Amino acid sequence: MSLLSGGRRRPVRRLFIVTHRWISLILGVVLLAITTSGAILVYRPEIHRALHADAYEISGKPATIDVAEALATVQREHPKFKPTGVWDEHGVMRVTDYTTSYTVDPGTGEILGFVGKTPAWLGFLDNLHECFLSCEDYPGYVAGLAKEIPGTGWLGHEDAKVTWGALVLGIFGLALLYLTLTGLWLWFPRPGKWKSAVTVRWKKGRFARDTDLHNVAGLISVPLLAIWAFTGAGFELEPVESLWHAATPSSSLEETRVEPLSTKSKSDDISVEEALAAAHAHHPNGRLVNVDIPTREDPTSSFTFYFQDGYDPWGESEYPGETGIYVDRHTGVARDFYGFAGRSTAEVIWEDFNFPVHTGYIVNGWWRAIWFILGMAPLLLAVTGVSTWLVRRKSRQARRTARRDGSPPPTEPDPELAGARR
Repeated sequence: MSLLSGGRRRPVRRLFIVTHRWISLILGVVLLAITTSGAILVYRPEIHRALHADAYEISGKPATIDVAEALATVQREHPKFKPTGVWDEHGVMRVTDYTTSYTVDPGTGEILGFVGKTPAWLGFLDNLHECFLSCEDYPGYVAGLAKEIPGTGWLGHEDAKVTWGALVLGIFGLALLYLTLTGLWLWFPRPGKWKSAVTVRWKKGRFARDTDLHNVAGLISVPLLAIWAFTGAGFELEPVESLWHAATPSSSLEETRVEPLSTKSKSDDISVEEALAAAHAHHPNGRLVNVDIPTREDPTSSFTFYFQDGYDPWGESEYPGETGIYVDRHTGVARDFYGFAGRSTAEVIWEDFNFPVHTGYIVNGWWRAIWFILGMAPLLLAVTGVSTWLVRRKSRQARRTARRDGSPPPTEPDPELAGARR
């Protein structure tokens, strides 16, 4: 970062200063909305459980029922409920239709309670952060943002066209990455100035204080900001993911989907118990934590089973399991489709860890406080950045006035000169 020096370094530095400042000022409000909503959403599972606390009060007894029995219990007690899956969520079996759920105590086999729809305010944050208001079934939906952009198949995953909402999130992810890297470059101190570069001058005036707060807060949050920016852009734009695979010793393995005998097959579906037996036979040593049931509306869908094998980076999320098994709904044939053996480390990092690290679900709620605090850091960066910009702006106006009046010009504040900081 400091390879450029003297006269050659100044033009590059000036370019980074100007672009860093104006990208922040122009895109700052939207970036703040995205990052702040994401900071709140790191506690989405805990918020949801807190809103339905009675449904998660388990007995603590050893498990006496399996997924199929939990599903059968809910179907027997609530025959009008149409479940689509069963999740093991913090020791509770949650039988869900992806909108509402019933929870079952695995120790007693009794239904604990009902988990209602996601609150509108939380759904709005989901829509803002994950879809930029382009998810139709969520509060705040804007139809225009859900429209596909012609000619963007090269940008979308699996050659799908990108929506306006996805494009906004991808571009803002790349913008945040640029701001993070240029901010680090601009902060990087000269030899012998490291101590002052990580110190805040609280009593040297507003400009010095806010400059230092901006630099130190930015430095502390750089690792997570860079990860959020890159992975967030990669979720929306396929070239970003391709860049990861191109820059690392990675390979892109195709997912394996077990198709039914025919999309028009008249064969009856196998039972959940039969599918469960097939999944356990195919993967006998894992702990089953997630089941998706095929829907009648989609004849190509299959049973989906997720298992935990040791450490599960998805374990703190609502969708645990790092090994996925498909079971054909007609034949009972089982195949791996996620968590293949023999993947490179780079591919494991991208497929298994990018979302858990992005959301903070890779750690428990206590450690996730780091994600929340640093997710709020852009607010401090915005306040201090605007503050120092306003001081500079006022100083420039005073200098122009002084030149016009023939008065001695005031000194423009410069964090590199004030107090010999760098």
